[in-house]
Amino acid sequence: MTSIASDWKREVDIDLLRRKRVARAHEMMERFGLDALVAFEYANGRYLAGLRPLYAPNFLVRQAAVVTSASDDVICFVHQDDTPHRRKTMYWMPEGHVREFPTGTMLEGGGADAIAPIGAALKDLGFKNGRVGVDIGTTASLRNIEALLRGSEVVDGNGCLNAARAVKFPEEVELMRIASAVVDAALHVAVSCVQPGIRECEILAEVMRVFYRHGAEIPQCNLIVCTGENTAPMQRFAGETMVRPGDLVFMDIGACFNGVFSEATRTVVCGEPNGRQRAVYSLAHSVHEEVIKALVPGRSGTDVQQAAEQALSDNELGRFMQKMVIAHGIGVGYAEPPFISPPGRSTPSFTVEEGTVVAVVPTIIVEGIPGGGGVRLEDVIAVGAGGPERLTKFPYDEKLLA
Repeated sequence: MTSIASDWKREVDIDLLRRKRVARAHEMMERFGLDALVAFEYANGRYLAGLRPLYAPNFLVRQAAVVTSASDDVICFVHQDDTPHRRKTMYWMPEGHVREFPTGTMLEGGGADAIAPIGAALKDLGFKNGRVGVDIGTTASLRNIEALLRGSEVVDGNGCLNAARAVKFPEEVELMRIASAVVDAALHVAVSCVQPGIRECEILAEVMRVFYRHGAEIPQCNLIVCTGENTAPMQRFAGETMVRPGDLVFMDIGACFNGVFSEATRTVVCGEPNGRQRAVYSLAHSVHEEVIKALVPGRSGTDVQQAAEQALSDNELGRFMQKMVIAHGIGVGYAEPPFISPPGRSTPSFTVEEGTVVAVVPTIIVEGIPGGGGVRLEDVIAVGAGGPERLTKFPYDEKLLA
């Protein structure tokens, strides 16, 4: 999808995608026994209502999407001062279904009266009583909801929403291909910048320039550019350290485009690597490739985990694998289920399906290596009927693979 519509080729049908998402949400509501959903989280609002969030660096409940089993319509709530603009631009919703969100009172207490607009939306969509799924909130906001819905049962709605988002529609995969192409372009610029004397923050500045020239909505998270000793233990941001000859440069970047995220990580070397750096990189690359190969329909999360374990077996560097994940889901959220743990740790039960999209992200951090010993490789992988498709395609460092 380009910034200017084309009359000579097929574009992604966003209107169809919105309808598919709402239908999927209704399907999952029935499976989870929910009569309504009240979703505050940014990604869920995007999924249910097509609402582009006003992102904030702190936790702030200031938008909502309301869905009930009694109606095919969605009502969304936006920041009060943003309402006129959203009513003008969100053409797929009746004007009266884009409403002002009671931000301050929602956060500060006030009981049921504080969030009467949410109750009115539920009523307008045919809800009378039953089980209402809520995704996130502050203590005050959740108490307000319970007071508002007295006589109904307020339950965790995340299982339902995560299940709805887990398998991507073809339109979503295509949007993620486009987003991934921008990430590849940014990696190309970032790697081209690597030379002695450039600072971590300067490399990230060039990445951000590429992202926002291509219409990025927001970076994927606190993007990482770290070099040399900052790679192990890993510095999880871009600081002011200069790159030196022989340094590893670790770049984990990503952003949201057209409502979906993509990301990738490459670790490269400035100049020539030493043997220990090559050994760490080679192991991370082996784990990366084995995990990707295991992403075929019908395989379980445990199967994927075992593929990583086989790549790590008998390698003394395997004990330096980062504890968090070796893969995680990605889509309207930058990190979403499934989360696949490294070998030796429990991992949630799930089955790989056509439409599963994950970021494969093995990370090995070895301290004490001259020039740094932290390596991460990451790619976004979409599972098709025939197996895995790499959506991010930027090449790996041949000097570190040699």
